Amino acid sequence: MNEPAVRFDPEHRRGPVARIAWQAGIFGAYFAQFMKMRLAYRMDFFVDTLAVSFSIAIQMAVLTTLFSKIRALEGWSFEQVLFIYGFSLLPLGLFNLVSVNLYRFSDNYIIQGKFDRVLLRPVGTLAQVMFESFNVSGLNEILVGTAVMIYAGLKLQLTLGVGDVLALVVLPPSAALVYMGVFLAITSVSFWHEDRMGLAPPVYNIIRFSRYPITIFSLPVRIFLTFVLPFAWVAFYPAAWFVGGEQFSRIGLFTPLVGAVVFGGAIVIWGRGIRNYTSTGS
Repeated sequence: MNEPAVRFDPEHRRGPVARIAWQAGIFGAYFAQFMKMRLAYRMDFFVDTLAVSFSIAIQMAVLTTLFSKIRALEGWSFEQVLFIYGFSLLPLGLFNLVSVNLYRFSDNYIIQGKFDRVLLRPVGTLAQVMFESFNVSGLNEILVGTAVMIYAGLKLQLTLGVGDVLALVVLPPSAALVYMGVFLAITSVSFWHEDRMGLAPPVYNIIRFSRYPITIFSLPVRIFLTFVLPFAWVAFYPAAWFVGGEQFSRIGLFTPLVGAVVFGGAIVIWGRGIRNYTSTGS
């Protein structure tokens, strides 16, 4: 009597914790291999890091020049705006670290047919796409953002309690989920339409608005950045927990919920896109 066929599943005997540890080990190996490849060309790595640092320095110089002419921006001091700017680099760095393949997903995975290979592996499709390559400049943004926040915090004489420390641990990753959700939804459009023109770059440019207090913008812009492209939740609202006073500090606590909703919605779109996917046959 023939044995019934058993589908290959390396995780079928593992519990939830063991499965998470197993996949984390795989993604750790992805990252280690990528770093070995990048460090093999150290000058390229150095130039990339220098370019990111120079770009951030230019933007901070613009802020400094702006506040050399005015003392406050709609009631926000230079140090408060600087703190918001520094905070904005944390979720942006986390997002940039793992999002490089989202920008070229249509060409690399759909048009060239590489997504077939992804479907054959016993690991989540989205995790494979995101962790197959990294943008190490994201680490530079995280370090610079942390330094800017510390400097601004000292100038503002901020004191951190236990709740503030927990907020620093939870809010940046939650804000990064907003980035991930928005750009994952844009990427998922490629399953239906080849995105050769690129929807991501113009949307990415809107991120610049999130680095300033949302109160300086008109009401339509505030609504747009809060509910349509919710980039106000990647910097201003979570950073306002620390520097926004009673008017805005509590709103920042909704950042994890917003991140979960936006990213969860994008996961649903991604799943439907996979069901709509047809191989190139190449």
